[in-house]
Amino acid sequence: MRDIFWGVVLIAIGLAFGGSVFLGDFSLFSILFDGLGVFFIIRGLVRMSRAKRDAATQPTLPPPNH
Repeated sequence: MRDIFWGVVLIAIGLAFGGSVFLGDFSLFSILFDGLGVFFIIRGLVRMSRAKRDAATQPTLPPPNH
C-alpha cells in the first residue's frame, strides 16, 4: 500500500508544478517522475495481488493428535 501512496505522491508533485506527462509536458524531468510514479503504483498493485493470493492459499495445519 505504501508503494501506491508514494507513486501517487510522485505523480501529484509533477501535476502540482505543472510538469507532468499527463499534462502534455514531455521533458526528461516529467517523464522520470511520472514513470517512477506509475512504476510504484503498479508495483504496489502487484504486491497486493500476490499477498491476497498467498493469503487465500495458505495451507491449514491438521489438528494435533492427542
